[in-house]
Amino acid sequence: MSARNVVLIVLDTVRKDVYDEYAPRLRTAADASFEQCRAASSWSAPSHASVLTGELPHQHGVHAESFGSDFSFSRFARDDLFLGRLPEHATIGLSANPYVNSAFDFDVLFDEFHDFSIGSQSNPALFTDGLTVQEYVERSDASNAVGRYLGFLRACLGHDAPAKSLANGAWSRVGPAATRLPIPELVDDGARNIANAAVEAVDAIDEPCFVFANFMDAHTPLRNLWQYDQSLHSVPNGWSSTELSKWELNAEGAATEEYTRNYRQLYAAAVDYLDRVVSDLVGRLRRVADRETTVVVISDHGHNLGYPADDGLFHHTRSMTEGVLHTPCDVINPPAGYPSTETRYFSQLALGDLLVRLARGEPFDEGLVADRIPAELVGVLGGERSVWSQPDADAEFWNRMIRCVYDGEGTRKFQWDSLGASEEYELDPDRPSWQRRVATDVEIPAAARGLFDVELSEYKARAAAAPREMDFDATLEERLDELGYL
Repeated sequence: MSARNVVLIVLDTVRKDVYDEYAPRLRTAADASFEQCRAASSWSAPSHASVLTGELPHQHGVHAESFGSDFSFSRFARDDLFLGRLPEHATIGLSANPYVNSAFDFDVLFDEFHDFSIGSQSNPALFTDGLTVQEYVERSDASNAVGRYLGFLRACLGHDAPAKSLANGAWSRVGPAATRLPIPELVDDGARNIANAAVEAVDAIDEPCFVFANFMDAHTPLRNLWQYDQSLHSVPNGWSSTELSKWELNAEGAATEEYTRNYRQLYAAAVDYLDRVVSDLVGRLRRVADRETTVVVISDHGHNLGYPADDGLFHHTRSMTEGVLHTPCDVINPPAGYPSTETRYFSQLALGDLLVRLARGEPFDEGLVADRIPAELVGVLGGERSVWSQPDADAEFWNRMIRCVYDGEGTRKFQWDSLGASEEYELDPDRPSWQRRVATDVEIPAAARGLFDVELSEYKARAAAAPREMDFDATLEERLDELGYL
């Protein structure tokens, strides 16, 4: 069996039900679909670490109680990850995620890495093949603004793409002001640039390659882009989901009917936009690649949209609802032998095994799916800081640790937390991202608890007591706060 190119597309924060409705191109292109795929956790850092390692957060140690400004993905040796099982493959990473980026050394895991994590909101770039202000500033030793300005101009004129470099510089000045105008925004959160860079990277390589690409365009803050299909929403230009904070939405229940409608419509429009960009990317990759290329489309986790099944919540960092955990997993152009539709549980803990089999051209393995799979959340970002920048106010509740186990043929989920609550939920295999609580104060089956190495309350106490550094770089902290994490 000859080695294949494998491209892992992560549609950050895309939940399964909205994906099924608003990503028809990718759904049609899929040759194999894992309909009951579940994330291992509910936010980016632990979810990506679980994909890399095949371990739960309490095993690999990446979660809210351990994550800080000194965190580094270099804690993982590449040979210990699924990437280590692809020695024939060149590895390429592209990411718009502010956690999964060079600031936290995610780049050291790849042979080649392209960082798009600043995004259109903070330091936009119109062209990936031009010099960006961020790139120049990082390597400049100019001591004053005039020196940096003149140095950037000289660097642009000496660049391989001088006009695009100058355009990036101009946009870095006018872009932030443009986002405050009551018009659709002009620059996305990296989708087009990531797609173009991925095609260029694959086209330049003769050997088999593995490509990781994280797209952040469905993540908050939600606002209207001119690239969106305007027929999908009626949201006023200039509206942003940042009108209400995460605390106001979830602790105070401040979302109005109009706000909720705008939020859901723009989220759906963002998924539709990603569907168009990524489906086009798939076609371009298969045209430029000199070998069979398999594309896997997932999300690292989903998102709450304020539905009753979401417990009325928005965002994703403190819950384990099906809106958050039920994720897409579509495979385009796999080797022969993969089922067109797989309805048994597939955990992202097994995603690395799937990617390795695809890269080697190996057939489907029944061991990839299971009748029982786990997931967990170890608190929210905050630590010595108050939760979501609010003093006290039920901080222990919002920062609790939660575990859940899917048990049975897609119809049942058990959930329990560090405050002693335990619940059973009814699921519907034909109704993605939905759940209904059917019992509380339930006895969690021993088989479910046995999927975790350390008892919940013991691990939570140990993790909460560990010191961590939360003094983030100012630009990164602004971005994390804008995304609703701090």
